[in-house]
Amino acid sequence: MIIPSKRKFLYVTIFNHQGFTMVEMLVSFSIYCMLASFLPYIFSIILNMTHVANRTQQLEFEIFISQLNTELQGCDYVEVKNGKLYMQSVGDLVTYEKYGPYIRRLVQFQGHEIVLQNISSVEFKQNQHSISIYVIGNNHVIYEDQLFPFLQVVEGP
Repeated sequence: MIIPSKRKFLYVTIFNHQGFTMVEMLVSFSIYCMLASFLPYIFSIILNMTHVANRTQQLEFEIFISQLNTELQGCDYVEVKNGKLYMQSVGDLVTYEKYGPYIRRLVQFQGHEIVLQNISSVEFKQNQHSISIYVIGNNHVIYEDQLFPFLQVVEGP
């Protein structure tokens, strides 16, 4: 009687439990290389986030100035008093003031419309024919602009 012997297979399966095969190692290494090639791009995106935040702050300031200039052209009375900008327009008194890290807009001393955020200080100055605005952002960047209303600016105390 012949006893059948267990034959050893001459080929190796993909899921060999005795260790990695060459194919498995090459697949793993290629996946590792693909993932490692994306790391410089990820780091550059993370490092450029501060640049994006600074640009966003600049765009917010430009929108604020545009809205303020539009409202300034339609007002009847402009005055800067106690660090606040007052504008009288069609019977409504509009106030711009610093409120925490924001500049807010009030109509008839009511409401709470935030028009600019992430600021550390704001200063409104009255000149003979213009209103100057100086804003320092939380990123310590100074933004400034000068607006010229159609009507004469009322000199404050």
